[in-house]
Amino acid sequence: MAIEDAFMGARTALMLFDAYVNTVAQEIGRERAVALMAKMCESIGAMRGKMMKEQSSIKEFNAKTAWSLVKSLKDILGESHEVLEESPQRLLVRNGRCPFYEAARMLGMDANTIGAGCRAGPMRLMDTVVKQLNPNLNLQVRKFRSTPEDFCEEEIVLV
Repeated sequence: MAIEDAFMGARTALMLFDAYVNTVAQEIGRERAVALMAKMCESIGAMRGKMMKEQSSIKEFNAKTAWSLVKSLKDILGESHEVLEESPQRLLVRNGRCPFYEAARMLGMDANTIGAGCRAGPMRLMDTVVKQLNPNLNLQVRKFRSTPEDFCEEEIVLV
């Protein structure tokens, strides 16, 4: 029940956030609104990543050890995920249920708009987190879902 409660709470909060971004986009344009959201997500990601690194006993972060911390952020939101591949150089994760996607979909946003927002927002935040852990790490969306029943795939790569 705790995971379901986390998901429902995150989805509700993200609906408010998406509604705000949509309202701002109507005033200043979607491109500018998304750029500001990306800037905010980078700032929060940098702060969160630095804090996670300082609180961790891990000395050197690779893809696998970075996931051990990134996973906690996903769990807080009630996301469902499955690790498909795991090594120090690369970690591939399949995401199922996602409060970011569900919140945007409930507001009537189409898959392309949701995908662009996800890459500029939550995924930018997560990429910034992993770069704080190790500047040689990248987190990227490999596949974005096309329907609610579909899934996304993300990877963390040590370059």
